[in-house]
Amino acid sequence: MVDFLQRRKRTFLFSGMFLCLVAIILSVFPGMRPTVAEQGVALVIVPMQQGATRSIQWIQGRFAAMADNERLLNEIAALRAENDKLALQIEQLYLAGEENYHLTGLLNMRQRFPELPTIGVRVISQNPNNWRARFTIEAGTRDGIAIDMPVLSGEAVKGIIGYASTRHAEVITMLDSDFSVAVRSVRTETDGIVRGDIQLAQQGLVRMDFIAAAANIMAGDLLVTSVYSPLFPPGLPVGTVVSVHPNPDGLTQHAIVEPAAGSARPQMVLVVTEGY
Repeated sequence: MVDFLQRRKRTFLFSGMFLCLVAIILSVFPGMRPTVAEQGVALVIVPMQQGATRSIQWIQGRFAAMADNERLLNEIAALRAENDKLALQIEQLYLAGEENYHLTGLLNMRQRFPELPTIGVRVISQNPNNWRARFTIEAGTRDGIAIDMPVLSGEAVKGIIGYASTRHAEVITMLDSDFSVAVRSVRTETDGIVRGDIQLAQQGLVRMDFIAAAANIMAGDLLVTSVYSPLFPPGLPVGTVVSVHPNPDGLTQHAIVEPAAGSARPQMVLVVTEGY
């Protein structure tokens, strides 16, 4: 059977081609009914034509989709560029507003202490050691900054200058264990020393020591620098008493204090540059 088909393959091929040719010729004459041969050929040709049409339509659709994708990508790129431009403008406006806010704060502080000669200075970095609460300011000895000068923030004591180079200086804040200042309670005129404490610094608090056991000091009392402070002028806000605790000796007590200038690093500070 296979040999027969092989021998007749050329005959079948020419016969098929002949039938196709006949169908094409007959289709030229209108009004003629299709023959069985024409119908047979149509069963083969029509699906092929339909498949070719669908393929062409699919290819056209793919090219159209590619064109749409390219247009969308271009639009997305343009929108991203516009968004970046707007984000930059917003950031510039924010920085300008922030700068104005801090300059206004410095002006208010200067008005609060008009008798004090001060320099407004920008804070530029934080000391990486968590327990040593210090930061660097953008001013040094060439600007009149010197060691032990008082530093104010938010109309209150922030710290002192611990080190000064030509262009920069380091501020030791109240949270640092190397800081201390003589204070007095406004309500009771109780004296004591406020200083930094390593453990309390983690909570943004400081400690007041050397309080007499009989002193009537309590939570909510405002503490200011006293006349006994060798570095700070008297009357500057230092902090507010949070709680009071008796010491084991029975003769003294200590208080936990929240700094009036806060525990966060400020953007701008005032340095008191001369004696008083």
